[in-house]
Parts: sequence; structure tokens; C-alpha cells
Amino acid sequence: METRLVNSLDFARANFESYVEALSQLIAIPSISHEGYDPDAIRRAVEWIEGKLNSLSMDRVRVFQTSRSPILFAEKLAPAMGKPTILIYAHYDVQPAEPLEAWDSDPFAAARKDDYLYGRGSSDMKGQFLACIAALEAIQQSGELPVNVKFLIEGDEETDPEPLDSFIKEHAEVLECDHCLNVDAGMLRQDLPAIVYGLRGAMSVTLNVTGPDHDLHDGMYSGVVENPFHVLARLIAGLQDENRRITLPGFYDDVREIDANEHAAAERHPSDADYYRQASGSPALIPDDEFLPIERIGARPSFNVRWVEMGAKKSAIPVSARARLAFRLVPDQDPDRIYSSLVDYVMQNAPTTVSWSFENRVSSPGVLVPVESDAVRRMQAALKATWRVDPLLQRIGGAIPVVGELQDYLGIDSVLTGFSLPDDNIHGPNERLHLPTAQRGIEALIRYFFLVGEQA
Repeated sequence: METRLVNSLDFARANFESYVEALSQLIAIPSISHEGYDPDAIRRAVEWIEGKLNSLSMDRVRVFQTSRSPILFAEKLAPAMGKPTILIYAHYDVQPAEPLEAWDSDPFAAARKDDYLYGRGSSDMKGQFLACIAALEAIQQSGELPVNVKFLIEGDEETDPEPLDSFIKEHAEVLECDHCLNVDAGMLRQDLPAIVYGLRGAMSVTLNVTGPDHDLHDGMYSGVVENPFHVLARLIAGLQDENRRITLPGFYDDVREIDANEHAAAERHPSDADYYRQASGSPALIPDDEFLPIERIGARPSFNVRWVEMGAKKSAIPVSARARLAFRLVPDQDPDRIYSSLVDYVMQNAPTTVSWSFENRVSSPGVLVPVESDAVRRMQAALKATWRVDPLLQRIGGAIPVVGELQDYLGIDSVLTGFSLPDDNIHGPNERLHLPTAQRGIEALIRYFFLVGEQA
């Protein structure tokens, strides 16, 4: 194996510019899955990825239509019998790029500056997905794959987990594997790779509050007719107390205690309060004497208002106001139970001077994955051989619904890693990918595929 490994690593290094070019092409397709954006871009992204998978000489490449964006499935079997099967997950959809004026370059025209490639999706997660492709290409140039490989690639990760949820339930047989490789996570620093073993879930929903049936002159009606935004603001404010604890009854009932070992690991974690303050650009962090910042992000639930919409810039009481409410949840918290508690809260606290409703609820549970599995140990070895340092094991605050879906429905655990960095500006203006880190990531994936192939 050693000769093939060396040849594959050499090929990846010599052909890294081909990876950059492929990523630039995929960035140029604005595959935004949110409502109101060009659906043809989704079609073009699917066609581009289908062509890329076929270039790997996959045994099978299929495009499945869903209620929203298509899902791609592909597989390539190793010639040797009994080889492990890895299911590689990815998503091709990206967040909207607005506000466009905040970008230094066109978000859908890849721009290279110093060691970075700028563009929407460069880091989340087109660059991560293509790192897997580049690793497999490098291995194939020196012979057959050492493992069986399957791909599961969706186009609604940023908006709606339902299409993939349904697909996994309906196609359990084709998704059979030993484990899933998911590179939709990231690293804390350029010199410190990471493996993620815990993810928060989420329950987000839009709350609509409606008052008069048309905008009213505020000089003629203010003080008599309720402003729906005032009601919305009071409802939002009441969801947290003065210590930022969420006030919904029973909200913390199922939150696991942080045990002594995990707390000790959190104390050793390199991201302390100063790190989060500097990385966020905030004047100060929310005070908390009980939990460390890394514990609050990875192991504790939270509440956030993502956006608010109301009225126009005029002297009037608006017809309505609405806000997107988002709860980040930890393992064992039930998103449905949290939603029911939220409905009860609004029902008990909204005045009769307005009407209200909820819409567009999206939920996914928090999840923990085992860190003592053979697959995780081999990823640790691959990352350490590449970075010359033990990778960090950590819980993160984001949600990746497919991890829980595969675990709950099919009993498939995931190996979660990735090569994005905290300053990649994911979901924000000037998203970028650090190219030297991506190159190391490709090399780590090559090592990982060979190491997993040694199992048989």
C-alpha cells in the first residue's frame, strides 16, 4: 500500500490546480435552494456533479427527483471482495449571497487572492465535497479503489431536511454501508484538524402577528390600535430571562448534564472566551458563570431571532410583523415538544388585539456519534499523519440533519470532519476557502481511504 499511497499523494499535489479549477466552475453555479431564486441553477449544478461523478467511472450514477431539489446517488465497488463500504455525504446547495454590496468580488465568480479562493460555497461545502472527489481521483490514477464508495448528495441542506429525510427512509437498501464520511464540519485553526462527535439540532419557525387589515396613520390610531410589532417584540423578549435562560416550561428537562470528563476536556479546548470575542468582533460575550463558551456552543441549547420583517419606512402602524425564531437543541431534546411548548407560550401571552400564526417549521434533533469506532480511529490516524498533531475531538453548535437521520433510520454512524476554518465567513459576505488547508485535507482523505481499506 505504501507505494500507492505515495503515488496518490504526489498526484494530488501535482494536480491541485485542477481541484481549484473544478471548484471555481462549481462556485459559478448559484445553486441557492431558498425560495425565490433561479431553479435552473439547481439543475445545472446537478448536471455538473453528475458529470464529475461519471468521470470517476462510477458503476452507477442516478439522479432522484424529490419534492424540492434532486438528490444524486452514485456507487463504485472495489474489485476485491469484502472491502468496507463508505457512504460519502455532501450537499450542493448554498446560502443566498445578499447583501451583495458587502462582497469584495462577485460571489459567483471565484476570486483567488493570496492563499484563499473567494466565492459562495467555496467552504460550505462545495470545496469540501470536491476534496473527496480529488482524493478518489488521485487514488484511481494508481489503481483500483481500496474501498467501496457510495455518494449521497442533496440540494436542500440549507433550507429543508424533509426531502433527504424521506429519501433515506425510502432507499435504505442502496444506502447500506459500514459508515458515512461527512466533511461538512471544520477545523478550529489551520494547524489543528478536528473530528466532531456532537452536533446540536434545531427547531426554527416563523411567527406571524397580524393587527389591522391595512396600514394606519399612527397619528390617528396610535394608542388605540395595537401595533403587531410591539406584540411580537414582547413575545420574543419573554422567551428569555435576564440571564438569557429560555423560559419555555420544561425546556431544559431533557438536557444532559456535562460530566466531569467532558468539562475537563472543555477547559483544555483552545477556544476560550477571548477567542470567541475576537472571532465574532463583539465588544463582550454574554456573561455566564456556570458554563464555558465552548460548552454553551456545543452542549447547551440556545435561542436566536434570525430575522424580523415589518412595515415600511413611513408614519404608520403596520398590518403585520413576523420573525424567524430558532432554537438550537442538544441530544435528547425533542423538537416537536419544544414547538408545542412555544405554541402554548404564544397562546397564553398574545393579546386579543392581534391574531397570530406559525409557518415553515423546520426541525432536526441533536446527535452524538461514537468516538471509539474503528472508522474514527482511522480518521484520527490520517489527520495526524497529515498535520503531525493529534486531531481535536469536539462538539459543535451547528446542525447537520443527515447525521441523525442515518443514525436513527438505518443505524449508520458518521465520521465527521472537514477543512473549513472559523474565518471562512460561511453564510456571510466574502466566503472563502484556505487553499493550503484544503490541499492538506485532500491528502488526509487519501490516507483515510487507504487506512479504511486495510480493514478487510
